[in-house]
Amino acid sequence: MTSPPADEFYLAAHDGIGGRTLLSGRALGIGLGAALIGELMFWRRLHLDGDHLHVADPRPTGDPATSALLRRMTAAPGPHGLAQWTAHLANGSAAELVEQRLVATDRMRLETRRRLLTSTTSLVFADPKSPGEPAARIRTRLSYNEDLDLPDLMLAGLILATGLDEYVLDTCNPRDRARLSDQFRRRLPQPLGHLVAHARAAAAAALTVVPG
Repeated sequence: MTSPPADEFYLAAHDGIGGRTLLSGRALGIGLGAALIGELMFWRRLHLDGDHLHVADPRPTGDPATSALLRRMTAAPGPHGLAQWTAHLANGSAAELVEQRLVATDRMRLETRRRLLTSTTSLVFADPKSPGEPAARIRTRLSYNEDLDLPDLMLAGLILATGLDEYVLDTCNPRDRARLSDQFRRRLPQPLGHLVAHARAAAAAALTVVPG
């Protein structure tokens, strides 16, 4: 069984050995924020209407990360602008929620390194191979011309939207990329497609340098 899409995106966006992120902090946050919103859509707690999110069901999901986000959205007056919530989550909130969930499920742990006069504590992956697994699963299914399930299809869309594919789907040949594009066209529901498109636009805007 795979993990929630936001956890899978976090894993895919990191190097398992050194823990280095493959994306800028902003691009990582955009992908994680969109993935968490997508999870709430899978839970049928959020409804996306154009560029606005509506809380369809305020009940907790039973999952700490999505329940915490849902509480925040329920407490704020709606409707909720997709751009505003994506920007809010991209500023570190999404990464914090996902990291807490990864620690709770034992996929990450806190590690303290002591030196002569100081010590530092950081998050490390419990299994250094785990960051490579989400993208490997997507590549394998595409190579066998198998349909991705919807969470993985959204994950693949966010990997492309944030530019992460340059690192983790770089070995996909043109045939496999065409298969992925065909699956997006045939199988990705319109609201999820809109969410992925918004993440792509937000990630592109984050790369734009505004002259001082």
